[in-house]
Amino acid sequence: MTPDLPPAVTAHLRAATRLLPPGTRRLAQAELHANLHQAMLDHLTAGKAEPDAWAAALREFGPAWVTALGLARTHTLPLLLRLFLTAGVLGGAASALWTHNLAAPPAHEVRP
Repeated sequence: MTPDLPPAVTAHLRAATRLLPPGTRRLAQAELHANLHQAMLDHLTAGKAEPDAWAAALREFGPAWVTALGLARTHTLPLLLRLFLTAGVLGGAASALWTHNLAAPPAHEVRP
């Protein structure tokens, strides 16, 4: 992010990416910033002053918490799903090994 951003834009970017892991957060902030900047430029082209153009761009993007939930669902749900599936597979394997070790040896019948 550039230091000359209005405080409202910086706050929006931080709030919208709050739920993401740090590495993903930086990439998402950069992409959101680029999209917000383009929306601001569109409003500048339409004849608005720069502060009004930034405000209009933020209104277009909507509340930061809605964006934050969408980004979290997109970026963290696959990770959580992989973790749960891995835990299920490992739990099933451990259960199979545990059951196999506790099973009684087969009874041998002695025949004369």
